[in-house]
Amino acid sequence: MKRTIDLRFSFGGLSKFLFVIYVLYAFFFRYAFFAVSGLSYVLLMIAIIPQLIHDRFQLRFNKSFLALLIFALYTFLSGVFVAQDFEELFSTLLSFIECLGVFYLIVCYVLSDGKPDFPMIVFIVHAFLIAYFVVFRGVGKWRIGISEALNVNTIGVSLAFSIGFILYLLIQKKNKPIKWIIGLVAIATMLVGIMLTASKKAIICSAVLIILWIILCYRFTFAKIPLALRFAVFAGIIVAGILVYRWYTSTYAQQVEYMINRMSGLYVGESDQARIEMIKEGFWVFLSHPFFGVGFNNARFYISYAAYTHCLYAEVLACTGVIGAILFGYAIIRPWMNIVRARKTIKTRDSFQNTRVVFLLTIFFMFLLINLTQIAFYEQNLMFIYSVCTAFATQLSMSNKKFVANNEMDRSFAAIPLTN
Repeated sequence: MKRTIDLRFSFGGLSKFLFVIYVLYAFFFRYAFFAVSGLSYVLLMIAIIPQLIHDRFQLRFNKSFLALLIFALYTFLSGVFVAQDFEELFSTLLSFIECLGVFYLIVCYVLSDGKPDFPMIVFIVHAFLIAYFVVFRGVGKWRIGISEALNVNTIGVSLAFSIGFILYLLIQKKNKPIKWIIGLVAIATMLVGIMLTASKKAIICSAVLIILWIILCYRFTFAKIPLALRFAVFAGIIVAGILVYRWYTSTYAQQVEYMINRMSGLYVGESDQARIEMIKEGFWVFLSHPFFGVGFNNARFYISYAAYTHCLYAEVLACTGVIGAILFGYAIIRPWMNIVRARKTIKTRDSFQNTRVVFLLTIFFMFLLINLTQIAFYEQNLMFIYSVCTAFATQLSMSNKKFVANNEMDRSFAAIPLTN
């Protein structure tokens, strides 16, 4: 029999390979080592082209992506008339368009695979490399990072959500020891990295995700492990935790004290008060320019601290006005509603999948909370997390509609009387 080569499959695999290279460069290499101007855009385009060939140039858009595309066009058109600094406007908009390119590829991969595992693993790999550099080659006195070019809060948040992705992948029908070993080692490394960044939001986020995962996923993880092995696993985790703690406190004594002081004074430090004031001023900017805002990344010119508002919801209102807020809000709310609707039918027929969906909702909810002090459309890592959640929401919605349609067809056939 003559063998044939599936070119669509090979182009899809090539796109994924190039996407991995892009993420490792854009999210890690250019901060840890050196950056080449414009290289990230080139790598992203090279990854998109084979995916288009794989899909036979049939574009895979979901409604959230279209809303963000319209949002980008709107911010450009309105910004031309209202922005004070066009350089800030165009550079920020260009970075946002790059995020849309990543979003498009993630949607393609998730819809092709029927699951979000591939983009999650890619994000985890990049986060592990960052955690390794923070722990063993970090720079900084009180808060350790990989370079001055990458904010320590951005590092901490990336590591926290990577822990969430690892925990999601560990929700398995069949427990595989090798996956548990790799997952626990990665989580431990990332937790140490988070501690070194002293990011309060990242510490809280990772703690919430771990606790909720244990509550939600007990029967799919620990409950299936034999009792003796269960005790051995817990004992190993405790011993490893003690050893890591002793090493951490002896190697980074100053950072430990600094982190404890930060965590014991939530929302009372000077930086926290400054953030609160910037958020308030952001809303005042919105009230002064309610319809079109002041232009992408231009709110800083109206704030006394000369910085962005440090809050997604204040920033989108101040910079893009009520019109932009409606477009961006739709892009955020729609995937949440898709997941909630899909879960109503999933929970009655597949408890395993339901657990995964509930935990992904938890990750998405933490994303929304994190943006009270972060701004997603200025940060590639947060847009990546949003893209994974949104793409999975689209896949869930499509599979749910197919399931409902098949059920209705079955019921219609069952209603037809059988005749001889």
